[in-house]
Amino acid sequence: MIITSLDPRASGDAVTDLVALHAARRLRTGDTLAVLTHSHQHDGVLVDPTGSIVAAGQNADLLYLQHLVVLHTPLHRHPLTPPEPTSTDTATAPRARWVAPHRRIHCDLLVFAQPTDHANGTHP
Repeated sequence: MIITSLDPRASGDAVTDLVALHAARRLRTGDTLAVLTHSHQHDGVLVDPTGSIVAAGQNADLLYLQHLVVLHTPLHRHPLTPPEPTSTDTATAPRARWVAPHRRIHCDLLVFAQPTDHANGTHP
């Protein structure tokens, strides 16, 4: 099993391709690659590397098995919102009149399997 994480600010197509190819060469038949990532907002644009990670894995002949949503907040809270910060930072008071910034309440766990043993070239 290989477990890795990709920061969306540094995970362009070239990076995701390298991660997938590196994993595909090192995984044995039936082994698993798990990639933890999340979306990010940059200059008002949503950056979500999930699609490029899935495409890179499939291009490296890995089987895309599952997309798991990993919550950062307990399920018993309604609505699903992260706990409020406990500090009362007065520096943030002027921001209160603006729209609240995006708060991340989950990350994505993408799971792949290796169907081929690259060491001897056999297929299951």
